[in-house]
Amino acid sequence: MKNATNGGALTSTLRAGRTNARPAADPAAQLQRARSELADLTQALTTSRQEAQVARQHIRTLKEINSRLNRELIELARREAQVRDFAYHDELTGLPNRRLLLDRLKQAVAQAARQHKQMVLLLLDLDGFKSVNDRLGHAGGDKLLQAVASRLTDAIRGADTACRYGGDEFLIMLPEVESPDIAAAVWGKLKLALSEPYIIDGYQIRLTVSMGGVVYPTDGQTDEELIRRADGALYRAKARSGNASIEARPMDRGRSRHAVPGNISAI
Repeated sequence: MKNATNGGALTSTLRAGRTNARPAADPAAQLQRARSELADLTQALTTSRQEAQVARQHIRTLKEINSRLNRELIELARREAQVRDFAYHDELTGLPNRRLLLDRLKQAVAQAARQHKQMVLLLLDLDGFKSVNDRLGHAGGDKLLQAVASRLTDAIRGADTACRYGGDEFLIMLPEVESPDIAAAVWGKLKLALSEPYIIDGYQIRLTVSMGGVVYPTDGQTDEELIRRADGALYRAKARSGNASIEARPMDRGRSRHAVPGNISAI
């Protein structure tokens, strides 16, 4: 009786097991599913690669745009510097022009006032420059002005300013002059440098300069007053000298003696 009971229980357990067991998966369905997932992954990979390619193209384009913009900015900066240079420098000689000189002069006067120091202005004029223009033409005159400007720049101190004030006039500003000896030494150096002969278009040219000098604060205490006094001093200096000592001669061996108009003489 006991065995019959156990047998029935075993039979019930086996039946229940058969009822709860899942049916075996279809291999064909699994393969189809795997192929579908692989296709999806392949498509996703292809899409990702395409997007990466597009992104790389965008990056290249942005780099090209950035490079072009950098070049344009450099060019704009160059042009801006050129415009500033033209605005504050003489186009012919490259020296500071009157506008820049007046700006520096205002600052120098203010600084000299604060520090209780002297400063000196020297206004120079090339004697007989018109005769050079008449003899050699404006192109020759321009070359002479350029040569004078170069010598002025070489002769002054680093803190000084040489300016083409207009025509054949040049203005030299000497800030923070400790003693009159310094101004005298600079003026002597300038006269020596400018008195050396110039060779322009095959001609040797000798010239002299007239100079009017003023000292701050003795001769004036504002930039306008100093320039006005320097101009008056130059006028008086030219009235005293009066004569231009400029000589020009052709440098070729086969030249002939002839009279030259004005105060340039052929040798």
